[in-house]
Amino acid sequence: MFEGKDVVDLAMTRVGQRYVLGARVHLANPNWSGPWDCAEFVSWACYHAYKQVIAVRPPNIQTGESYSGWWHEASLVGGRAIPVREAIGTVGAILIRKPGFAGTKIGHVAISRGDNSTVEAHSANVGVAVITGANKRDWSGGWLVPGVLYGQSAKDSDFKHSPSKKLIKLTDPFTRGPQVVRVQELLLAAGIDPGPVDGIFGNATAVAIAAFQAEKGLVVDGVVGPETGKALGLWSG
Repeated sequence: MFEGKDVVDLAMTRVGQRYVLGARVHLANPNWSGPWDCAEFVSWACYHAYKQVIAVRPPNIQTGESYSGWWHEASLVGGRAIPVREAIGTVGAILIRKPGFAGTKIGHVAISRGDNSTVEAHSANVGVAVITGANKRDWSGGWLVPGVLYGQSAKDSDFKHSPSKKLIKLTDPFTRGPQVVRVQELLLAAGIDPGPVDGIFGNATAVAIAAFQAEKGLVVDGVVGPETGKALGLWSG
């Protein structure tokens, strides 16, 4: 019987390896050592831990590629979706941030270690790493891979999901206001075009944030959170 810890154990052997946004991983290669993209990392780990091809299109380990949006779609079928707080306390659960509103192809995928930390292909600055404080991050859902035995290492209440209030991101309807104007102005000052400086956090601004994050080696998710806001100069902490 496959267990949740199997994928964690395998993923941990890649800690310290390089991250490249959009990197294509040869899923069939058990010795792949990078570079990694977040979704490709989790698909590769699940294939070699569980012999399942997940969130890969075409579903072929020789030619397929993975994407966070397909991980989100996988989590909607099969009755294996779980609350974020439960996934944070479950060894081997998958934590997913679905791509943004209106088709923006920016999301993130990580593997829970069951102790409020993840192992993931994080960013260019960090690479593959163990990241603490999962309950403070902006996840849209959790998922359990079918056919895998899981055991929780913590009570749900131990890791209440309470992401930072310092989040500016795509919403429906769009987020608007003077803080968004400031974000757009700071992007322009950094040499990145956010579209019209109109105080509306739409697709163009989200894509510009993603470009800024890629340039600075941050997690590329199109969301202005604490790290991105600090790098922009929007706030100090």
